[in-house]
Parts: sequence; C-alpha cells; structure tokens
Amino acid sequence: MRIDKIYILSLNPTQETINKILSKLELIKLKQNIPYDIIEGHDGWNLPVPDGVHLWEGFGLGDKTDNEHWKLPMQPGEVGCALSHIKAWHRVAIGDEERVLILEEDFTPIKPLSNLPEPNTWWPFQWDFCSLGRWVFDYSDDIKLDEHWCIPSRHYNMHAYILTKLGAQKLVDYQLEKKLIPNDEFITATYMKHVRTDIDALFPEKRISAIATHLDWFDQDESPSRVSSHSPQYSPDSRM
Repeated sequence: MRIDKIYILSLNPTQETINKILSKLELIKLKQNIPYDIIEGHDGWNLPVPDGVHLWEGFGLGDKTDNEHWKLPMQPGEVGCALSHIKAWHRVAIGDEERVLILEEDFTPIKPLSNLPEPNTWWPFQWDFCSLGRWVFDYSDDIKLDEHWCIPSRHYNMHAYILTKLGAQKLVDYQLEKKLIPNDEFITATYMKHVRTDIDALFPEKRISAIATHLDWFDQDESPSRVSSHSPQYSPDSRM
C-alpha cells in the first residue's frame, strides 16, 4: 500500500526512544524509503491544557451509565492523546503528501505493510481515513468491501492509521479542540452515528469516509488493545 510519509507521536523523544522507533519502522518493510518525522506529543499528565482548548464537560456520565469508560470525565492521558493527534492532523493538512501513516510511539508491526494491497479504485467513494489496528466491539457490524477491507463499525484505538491530506483537513475543520473528547470516540462520530446521542449531536455532519483492514496490521507494545488509562485494557475478539 502506498505511503508518502510517516508521522510518529512521541511524548518524550529521547535518543533511546527514537532508536526503538527506528527499529520498529524497519519491520514495516515498505517497498521504498519513506520519509518520517517524530512529532512531540502533548503530555497531558504534566502540562496544562493549552489556551483555546476546551474539554467537553458532558463526557463523564458518572452513575448515569454502566459503561466504565464513560463514567469519568476526560483523563489527562486522553487529553494529551487527543491534542497530539490534532497536532498531527494539522501537519498533514498543510503538508505536501497525499497519504500519511500516523503511529503512536508504542506501535508494533504485526506484518509487513508492503503486503497490504491498495484499496480498490473502483469503489464508489474516496476514502479519507484508514484504520490499521482496532479494538472492535462487534466485527459482524463491519461492512465487508473485499478480502482485505471493510467500512469499520464502532471501534476504539488510533495507534496506527493512514490519513489523506483531504481527510486531515476535514478533521481539522471539526475543531475538536473546542469541545475535546477522546479521539477514538471522536473518529467514530465523524463517519457514522455515534451510539451516544449527546456525542453524535456534537458532530452531526459525517464528513469522513473511513475504511479499515479486517485483520490488524499493527498492535501496541506491552498492552495489546489498550484504549486509555481509564478504559478497559483488553477486549474480547468477536471474530473468535
């Protein structure tokens, strides 16, 4: 699959961290040398919320929900994660590349990306966002497109995805920073009806055309299928 550039989000890009990232990039085994940049992310645990950023106060539902992920307000790690991805989206939107692979620093390649075929150019839509690793609630809700690709159903995790330049601009235009919620809740609301009506009302226009691989091409170090520090760490795989 064609990639024009790679951005890796890292909270503390020390030389040791950079060396580890480079060793993992080699495992992707792209067919040609792809330029990469390491973007220093926002450390939500140690840095204040920047000026102009407003957390959506309605995210935490407390005892109104049985969903443990929705009980708490946004946690510092989720704030930092969302702001880090927003930073990357801006970079893609103003860059020259048409397709950028965005990775969180704890990414782990499962199989060579060079083995992943291009999405079908005959599909009656042009995709903006492509997930390469997901925490999926129910795989039977995916819409199968072919042997490799689907339109993804509700899922979490954004540790590995491809974003087009147009798709990045669409995400930037949502101005997520003015009503910040966890980015993996946000991305679902940009292409399908969100299961929470209040979140869906925040982003009523479904501007993103999303695709995903049936099987994960990337996982995460140490905590497979990790969503965030206040979310369930492991999920059942409904394909089993």
